Amino acid sequence: MPKKKVTEAVEEVVQEPVVSEPVPPQAPRRQGSDDLLELNDLERGVTREDSEDAKWGYLAGAARRQQILTGIVSSGIIQTENGLPVCPVDFEGLRILIPIREMVLTEWPEEDPIPRSVRIQIGRMLGATIDFIPAAVDIRNRAAVGSRKAAMLQRQKRYYATGRVKPGILMACRVLGVGNNTMTVEACGVDTEIYARNVSWEWFSDIADLHSTGDLVVARVMDVSYNEERDVYSVTLSIKEASENPDRAALEKITPNSNYFGVVTGVKDRVFFVRLQVGVNAKTKLYRSIDMPSRLDTVSFRVTGVDEENGIALGFITRIIKRHTRLR
Repeated sequence: MPKKKVTEAVEEVVQEPVVSEPVPPQAPRRQGSDDLLELNDLERGVTREDSEDAKWGYLAGAARRQQILTGIVSSGIIQTENGLPVCPVDFEGLRILIPIREMVLTEWPEEDPIPRSVRIQIGRMLGATIDFIPAAVDIRNRAAVGSRKAAMLQRQKRYYATGRVKPGILMACRVLGVGNNTMTVEACGVDTEIYARNVSWEWFSDIADLHSTGDLVVARVMDVSYNEERDVYSVTLSIKEASENPDRAALEKITPNSNYFGVVTGVKDRVFFVRLQVGVNAKTKLYRSIDMPSRLDTVSFRVTGVDEENGIALGFITRIIKRHTRLR
């Protein structure tokens, strides 16, 4: 009986996505000379320590109010008894099922399988914090269905449609997933990718060394656009541009024709990118070691000059101090 009711609720959400009325905007907080647009989560009203009855009662009330709640993705894609794909989300110990079509804004034909890009995105969201709106709650059978899409659309109306999101401001964003060269974040109702070059001033070998799913990061809005035909907002963000380059001071202390040790963070088109231990980025096409340096090797780097405009040191690799363990 409980499974049947959950299935019926899931079908209801898939057929008729819930879109709530916009909430009046609130003034953003000032941070120095910039606006920091923060996630304006509503008070949950319950905690994990509250009784089951209290939590289910609150959840039912939130469904009636079409209130945005926040949960954590607790599993990958699973299927209900009748084969509908859903994503389980934990809300203060309660299990909320969100249909896959209600997890993203991406659209695809009803008869088609879930797109590979959507599967990859949701697979990386394990442990991510997301917003959702309860769409159907069965207190008696302890079952609930939600919609992340509805929460995203409500956020967009509040922040994008009102013009609050604009180039130059700072935004608090949730990290939804981390790949090799990109990370996906939710920026007030819009999922967007931030490429590695825009993640940090510091050169690094893997984004996962700096950020992980579930983190909260501050990014600067570089561009905002709206596609009227598709009714879709998009935003370009940079975490790096949200702060000043911290390497400038260290770069001024670099002594030309001196050796510094560092780690090779990457090799592309025979260009070696090195993060020096003194806190400076360096790059070169030259090396004087017997073997060619590889990513993650510790090397000695001779600085011959400084590119102040790009904030990097130039020179050549004199030797490999230590090979990365996986290559030994």
